[in-house]
Amino acid sequence: MDITEEAAALAIPNHRKTPVFVHGSSKRQLYFAFPKFVMDYILKNPKSSKLWKKLIESCKWFFDKNPIVVILCLHFDNNFINNGFSTCSSQHCNYVPDRRIKLTNAPFKLWITELLDIFDGGIIATSLIPRIYKCDAEKMDLFNQLLTVDEFAFLTRKVLDPIFATWILDENKKVVSFEKILESLPQIQSIDYFFDDGLDITPDTVKKIVEMEHVKKFYRMTLQNIPPNFDFDAFSKFMLENKQIWFDLSFYDQTITEEYIFRVKAFAEKLKTENYGHYRRPAIYLNHIDLVYDNDGDEDGIMNP
Repeated sequence: MDITEEAAALAIPNHRKTPVFVHGSSKRQLYFAFPKFVMDYILKNPKSSKLWKKLIESCKWFFDKNPIVVILCLHFDNNFINNGFSTCSSQHCNYVPDRRIKLTNAPFKLWITELLDIFDGGIIATSLIPRIYKCDAEKMDLFNQLLTVDEFAFLTRKVLDPIFATWILDENKKVVSFEKILESLPQIQSIDYFFDDGLDITPDTVKKIVEMEHVKKFYRMTLQNIPPNFDFDAFSKFMLENKQIWFDLSFYDQTITEEYIFRVKAFAEKLKTENYGHYRRPAIYLNHIDLVYDNDGDEDGIMNP
């Protein structure tokens, strides 16, 4: 049997039009002028969140058969007034989540389109994944989470501007290195990253980072709680070679040595006289004190944020 005959055989038993119900009415029955297998494909493979939202708003059959709720953002914070999951009611996420979402035993899945924002909770992100149909969030704030590599990949497939203070474990339950995280996110255009006491640093971390082409295209790179095993000399050279990126680095004297502090301070002094043209000078903080001084964002003609 060739392809044409297979298609014909498939179409015959599905030739009848598909019965559906108009949204808002369970009594008025209509029919789509498409074979059932076509309708099933549309049902199970929505091309975009916008299209899906239009479908479920126009015809409740789609939602009845595949209950997916499209939301702009999903926030979780134990200290938030809603004490749990919430979203914004505005047209775009404005970080004012005023609509609570009860996900316990919820008969639907979520399609997140703009932001995923999770503070605290430990395994909140992991427990949330079964409730998510797709995560298309381009912005993501993950704090104090514990994720596997696969879980991390599921959540970050579309992320562009992430903030991570999260542990990611490989199949051997070992912390994934910072360079591996960057390698897995070739689409991102900036990153704000909190190091985990050096457990996510390898001897080749900086060497591999500075060779990544997509990292050279960042507009901003924020690294916080930088540990002593981070090769600052090699990274400072990379900073000078890529002034189009605004770097924001934070160190704490309780986690690095006196000799390391001396090198950081010496580089900060060098930055004060380095020609940055229309680009913004890096920010380098030691115990929350800015060592470079002139990066308050008030300069005229600054090109990078």
